[in-house]
Amino acid sequence: MAADHERWSDSVAPYLLGALPGDELAAFEAHMTHCADCREELDALAPAVRALPNSVEPMAPPPALKARIMAEVEREASLLAAAGPEADRPPAPARRRRRLAFGMPRLATLAAAAALLFVGVAIGVGVDQLGSDAPDTVAAKVDPAMAPGAGAEFELGDAAATLTAHGLPPAPSGRVYQVWIKRAGQDPEPTAALFSPAKDGSATAMVPGPLDGVNQMLVTDEPIGGSRTPTGKVYLIASMS
Repeated sequence: MAADHERWSDSVAPYLLGALPGDELAAFEAHMTHCADCREELDALAPAVRALPNSVEPMAPPPALKARIMAEVEREASLLAAAGPEADRPPAPARRRRRLAFGMPRLATLAAAAALLFVGVAIGVGVDQLGSDAPDTVAAKVDPAMAPGAGAEFELGDAAATLTAHGLPPAPSGRVYQVWIKRAGQDPEPTAALFSPAKDGSATAMVPGPLDGVNQMLVTDEPIGGSRTPTGKVYLIASMS
């Protein structure tokens, strides 16, 4: 086993799916040249990945689909980055057991799960295309004192919304941004939409529903992990009506 195998042991599947960031791609490929374990796992998973495009009928996704998926990916990445490098790393013995247990059963499970994911996306796309109107877009009012030059908007779907922002400053140390929804006459309700902007101030976040009766969405800075009631300053607010 290569000395740096632990660092890259979870990168084989993202590599095969073309999901490794550019700054990691070359480093992982260099690692594979001297890591027999990663090459073995790559050879085992490759047939399942190659079969995925043929497992469902191709269809064009709506423009908002990529934004929603990437918003969730970026949200998870932001939370993991804020929590530190050990947050998603199991203890070494557990990781070793997972490696020893790898074989055809794990490969079959991975292939089945991936196929179901593709089928689920295809079904969701079909329903979205056939049974829904185009999402509405609502511009958010940004506090110029908190985020000068920033801008944001919410794309409202049937059961979720997607926040897209630019020019946001980093959240204060030890905090992240959190999206809140508000209904008339009620206190703001927390959502699971926690995010940190990229270095250029851009950010996306998927706000899960239900959104019935929501007339405002707000973004505040909160402790890592989020809050049940707002504790930070309001950076932006969007009115749905």
